[in-house]
Amino acid sequence: MQTVTAQIKVSDEGTIKIDKTSGIPLVGLLHIGVIDRGSNLLQVRTSTACNMSCTFCSTDAGPYAKIKKKNIVVDPDYLLDWVNEVIALKECDNIEINLDSMGEPSAYPYLIEFIERMKEIPEVHFVSMQTNGTLLTPEKIDALAKAGLHRINLSVHGLSEELAKYLFGSHRYDVNKIKASIQYIRTNTAIEVNLTPVYLPGVNDAEIPKLIQLAKETGCRISIQKYELYKYSRKERDAERISWYHFYKQLETWEKEFGMKLKIGPHDFNVKRAKKIPLVFRKGEIIYAEIRGTGWLPDESIAVAKDRSITVLDHQGNIGDKVKLKIISAENSIYLAKKI
Repeated sequence: MQTVTAQIKVSDEGTIKIDKTSGIPLVGLLHIGVIDRGSNLLQVRTSTACNMSCTFCSTDAGPYAKIKKKNIVVDPDYLLDWVNEVIALKECDNIEINLDSMGEPSAYPYLIEFIERMKEIPEVHFVSMQTNGTLLTPEKIDALAKAGLHRINLSVHGLSEELAKYLFGSHRYDVNKIKASIQYIRTNTAIEVNLTPVYLPGVNDAEIPKLIQLAKETGCRISIQKYELYKYSRKERDAERISWYHFYKQLETWEKEFGMKLKIGPHDFNVKRAKKIPLVFRKGEIIYAEIRGTGWLPDESIAVAKDRSITVLDHQGNIGDKVKLKIISAENSIYLAKKI
């Protein structure tokens, strides 16, 4: 895929829009674009904005982030070009697109149109979306259903109003609105709902059983997530970190209590291994690249070489700069590098 001379567009509100004129390929980055992890499921990241500030957020997103990050929106036409490019490289005719984000996917201003157009791609058989649910309305739900969305993976971590507001880091979070949206989706659309609470031992232990019961009553799936910490995670101060062994033992206990399968894997969602798109760089490789933009974090740049984007850590370069880089990570076609 050919790129052009970089022209980064920044709105009056400071939002960065990435389109074809940016010269930024939409493979290689973690925060935007297409991510292929070697299955028939592709992660597609359209924007980085988030309206909540969850106390345990794995990316420290939202209004109260410790490190201020860029608000980035990807042009839907340009992103669709790259979705098609990746699908062609994978040679797979049973693709699921999962719209996820470092922020809140439902905040993407072109969401409905984008889903409609992805459904026109012959190889795309299923489209799912992550969301915290706060921006869903009956009208938006109807539009999502009409566009062809198959599943909503709904991040809800408790039904207690006070605790829910605390965990989402916002007094605007309304768990009753979330429950009403679940009911509306299940009653009025064919969209599947998958509740995806994060289990925070010592914090929401009493809430997970309530959510399992809600899933049973409403006919939803539920996929309980293990609390993990990453490089930029926001740490929930009262949560205990437990091993995978103890996590699965707790799931077994709840399975017996509710008579419901809770140990969920990729096969439960028809996710299967598929050809990975080829790596164009290897860890440890020395390359030359051109700076095309700023990264998601303030101390990062985006460089481009071989029609792939590379996040350059600890570097703030100017667009057009030629740089010598060492690739320090090249997994799942996500490239990280250091300037040398």
